[in-house]
Amino acid sequence: MRVLAKAAFCSLLLASSGCVPADEPQEAGAGADAMHAASPPAEAFQPRHFEHRGEGVFGGENVRYRLIAGDTLIEGREGRPGAALFTFTYLREDVEDRRSRPIVFIFNGGPGSSSIWMHMGLFGPRRVAMDDPLSPPVTPPFALEDNPYSILDVADLVLIDPAETGFSQVLPGGEAADFLGTEVDAVATARFIEQWLIAHDRWESPKYLVGASYGTTRAALTARILAGGPMNPGARMTGIGVDGIVLVGQAIMSPQGAEARQAASLGAMAATAWHHGKAGEGVSRTDFIVQAEAFAVERYLPALFLGGALDPAGRAEIAGSLARFTGLPAELIEAENLRPSTQLFREQLLAGEGLHVGAYDARYTLPVNGLPAMPDPVGDDPAMAQYSPSYVAGLRQYLAETGIAVSDTYTAINFSVNSGWDRTIRPPSSGAADSLAGVMRANRDLRVMVVTGEMDLVTHIGSADYLVRHAGLKVDRVVSRRYPSGHMPYLGDDSAEPLSEDLRAFVTGH
Repeated sequence: MRVLAKAAFCSLLLASSGCVPADEPQEAGAGADAMHAASPPAEAFQPRHFEHRGEGVFGGENVRYRLIAGDTLIEGREGRPGAALFTFTYLREDVEDRRSRPIVFIFNGGPGSSSIWMHMGLFGPRRVAMDDPLSPPVTPPFALEDNPYSILDVADLVLIDPAETGFSQVLPGGEAADFLGTEVDAVATARFIEQWLIAHDRWESPKYLVGASYGTTRAALTARILAGGPMNPGARMTGIGVDGIVLVGQAIMSPQGAEARQAASLGAMAATAWHHGKAGEGVSRTDFIVQAEAFAVERYLPALFLGGALDPAGRAEIAGSLARFTGLPAELIEAENLRPSTQLFREQLLAGEGLHVGAYDARYTLPVNGLPAMPDPVGDDPAMAQYSPSYVAGLRQYLAETGIAVSDTYTAINFSVNSGWDRTIRPPSSGAADSLAGVMRANRDLRVMVVTGEMDLVTHIGSADYLVRHAGLKVDRVVSRRYPSGHMPYLGDDSAEPLSEDLRAFVTGH
């Protein structure tokens, strides 16, 4: 059953997922093109535009801001408008010199996810209210509250919904293949950013990209395309440099090789076992994770590499240590050939209490009773199943508050986009990691911030460290930050507050 469940899980790369390597080529699906196979001319579409003024306290400052929401037309083939990207722009109003004020362009992942999660959870001036973030409401009433952790005090913010997510769409007469793929999506994002800079006359402002999960791939490729070049997918000398990139739950690179992947997952499992009181008694969470990671490098990885050559005493010692770090029985670990998967870990850690642990955020649990034999990777995930309803309802409440009257469905995640996504990446880049290293090489001022939740079992802290160490990045310009959370590291004030402070410091250079 675990093998089937994992296959289903990997087949749908979600709003916050990184199960399929971002660099892996894949045939474009026919489903995306079929969505717009017979369409009337694109000229029929009328861009929407809304404005709203608000006020809030962010970073201890009272801030008046203007919200601009609406469509930006993006060219497809032959220079015709092919898609309309619906975005939310927040501009602080009492700014005398906008040239020195940072702009942060923000998007989630999927592919196929809207920006709803980072919009209503971290960056927007209003956020989803949760008295207990680990037990959020799943039925009405839902509520919003002022968001003290928005960084609108120090930066203007632009939330981007890619084509066929949120209210964004491939236009009638447009071609889905021009927007629903790794390269074309990054080109569209770069074109939107360029148009935004023109419209707002913000060429001299510091520019930052923030991407979550698959959005980290989008951020790396977009930065490369913004720089421009004849072999670049954008085929233009755009010449736009970015000051910083924030990778939230990076899905750019996974450890290479089965042994490395297994060892790299131990830190996240140890953090989860500690959180649930199954391991690490008497040791702080941070120290326990450090111990687990040191064991993974110094003892566990060499033992896995030995395979059948590992003697019985050594095998028993490794199994015992893994039991101490994961909270799983040593006998079970030995039966799994010293390779307990994160799926097995999620099933077994709290099995004695009849609970199943979340993949995207292992702090969340749901009863095992009622779990299907073939679980849905979103609807049955203890984390996604619980916080998604409040985010979807919260976004609708926010639209009503701000007068954004759009009768269309706001698509939080479009799984058809995900299944039909073309992952092909052509030279000069071989992948997102290569693009990120290349743009850091060419842009000596570019800084990167890597953000990871310690209880994220999908894009975990081990993979984040692997990226920093193996992707050829300029490590003196990379900062890594961990938080006591999962894939959405702003769920819970104990994580959102330090994350907000770190983001504020990153975009201001302080």
